[in-house]
Amino acid sequence: MPRSPTPRANFGPVPYSGPERRVADRRQAPIVEVRPTYAYVDAGAMVHNLRTVQAAVGARCRVLAVVKADGYGHGAIEAARTFVDAGAWGCAVSLVEEGVELRQAEIRAPLLVLGGVHPGSEDVIVHRSLTPVVWAREHLQLLSAAVRRSGAPPLPIHLKIDTGMSRLGALPGQLPEFLDWLEGEDGQHVRLEGVMTHFACADEPDDATSPRQLESFRDSLAVLASRGFHPPIRHVCNSAGLVRLPHAHFDMVRPGVAIYGAASSREVELPGLKMAMSVHSRILGIRELPAGARVSYGHRMELSRPSRLGIVPVGYADGYPRRMSGQAQVLVRGHRCRVVGNITMDVSMIDVTDLPDAREGERVTLLGAQGRDRIDVYELARWADVIPYEICCGISKRVPRRG
Repeated sequence: MPRSPTPRANFGPVPYSGPERRVADRRQAPIVEVRPTYAYVDAGAMVHNLRTVQAAVGARCRVLAVVKADGYGHGAIEAARTFVDAGAWGCAVSLVEEGVELRQAEIRAPLLVLGGVHPGSEDVIVHRSLTPVVWAREHLQLLSAAVRRSGAPPLPIHLKIDTGMSRLGALPGQLPEFLDWLEGEDGQHVRLEGVMTHFACADEPDDATSPRQLESFRDSLAVLASRGFHPPIRHVCNSAGLVRLPHAHFDMVRPGVAIYGAASSREVELPGLKMAMSVHSRILGIRELPAGARVSYGHRMELSRPSRLGIVPVGYADGYPRRMSGQAQVLVRGHRCRVVGNITMDVSMIDVTDLPDAREGERVTLLGAQGRDRIDVYELARWADVIPYEICCGISKRVPRRG
């Protein structure tokens, strides 16, 4: 596999020079970590989760680890290395840029690009040996031309069929035209390695849609077979699907949030998972305030008693959602403490009145376990009125990841 060009010194803009724009040198001076807020990413938990998924689907079924969106906030490079080393067949990303980042980090496993083929990306896809998901004739034309230019062997592709998500994919009625193209001369430059669809309602409690989607998918497979196409990898199941629809595992499953230890809801969580991320900080100082004092922006919180408030250097710019104001809790010395007043961009205030010995420097857990208690991602999602995915993906880049 071609290696990345040696980075150049960053002395100004780097001109376009080929199918891949060579961005300015990304090397930076060492980051000074002074603020005590950080996210701990447990690689052992991710390995455990991948193996839990593998045990659920059986040894004959491949596991494609989804590491898009910076590994759901856990760090894409570290997550991809962990999952591949633990036995994942490959990794899935959404963007070509995400795939290039992994190739530059020497991730050599198959990398499936879920987001399609944007004009201008085709040469990068071929050069970096990425496996694109396709659903339009235009995708095939771009890729075929790029393979011809490069002299590379036929490029593996995965065909996505829209069976009811109504988002991405070829409609079942478009399959004959798609297969006609594959049988033509230009079609010899690509290889139909996989066929897939995506569930729209697998995590819904009263899901009547997934069975219809599966029926449509099986009908589409029959159309392919009637034309002599038998892709070796058929895959449909996301995290919820692999739990609720074991008869739909086919040749591969595509877990995302499950391999990081969660689910879209507790009802579709695979038993035995371990949350891979926890978020911690420390109390920077204690404020002694009288009853009646109002706290933070908008003065929406009035203290009903003399209170000791801890200053915690974490806020919505770190991915600690402001909409949790008035509901969120944290752990200090293994006890729950309320977040009081509006969460601000950089700082939150917590009530430690019932912990009279709490002092500056005390460890604060915002997500994860401390002592005998735990604040999990489902609680944060409920307080913020979002899905658990948004909590993990929302922890911002300015929160250092440690492992």
